[in-house]
Amino acid sequence: MLRFLKDMIFPITCCNCEEFVESEGLCSECWNKIRWIGDPKCRICGVPFEFGVDLTCPMCSKRKPHFDKAIAVFEYDDFTKKVILKFKYNDTTYISKQLAAWMYRVSKNTVQKKVDFIVPVPIHFFKRLKRKYNQSELLALEFAKLSGISYEPRILLKKKSTPQQEGLSRNVRLKNVQGSFGIDEKYRNLLHKKTILLIDDVLTTGATINECSKILKKHGAEKIICVTAARVNLQYKFSN
Repeated sequence: MLRFLKDMIFPITCCNCEEFVESEGLCSECWNKIRWIGDPKCRICGVPFEFGVDLTCPMCSKRKPHFDKAIAVFEYDDFTKKVILKFKYNDTTYISKQLAAWMYRVSKNTVQKKVDFIVPVPIHFFKRLKRKYNQSELLALEFAKLSGISYEPRILLKKKSTPQQEGLSRNVRLKNVQGSFGIDEKYRNLLHKKTILLIDDVLTTGATINECSKILKKHGAEKIICVTAARVNLQYKFSN
């Protein structure tokens, strides 16, 4: 009865189009529009391949990133961009629960019992003041609740503000984030030989999570696994 009354007063809606749904998530129409990431994909950065087997993509083969593995739920395209931006800028923080549930579902076999801490990608103080929240922290917190892994939101710091990354080339993104992250000295001793789960909303070129991973490993972390809700598909093609 209480649940019935709750649904009557606060009906559940699709986290994209806001159509009424029976349970939290997406309506069937929106669900069918999402390009879920499966195999084959790069064994390091997780970028999906059109066909073939799980290999290492040309970019990771040429220069191995500082992170050890990246996992994403779905491709970042014109449709899913609306969901992410709605979550990121429109105070629709409730979306974090559904996104984190998907993130946990696709990564639990990799992260469960292997990860020591969950760390969100931080944002600069002024950006947080303007936005009122850090979307990566919300995802990381919900992920921690589902997994039972310790949540440590203050290990990584964003030391300097950087320009908006969207629409910039990989080289420019790399240059923008260099030296922009740091470690809170109070938590330095926690990192020694630890496996860290790094959480963010979108992986585009990997510049941000790569810089974060570089700093974490510099201060003692042994392995970095990154999980994001979405990632850009660079459309690599491999023959069998």
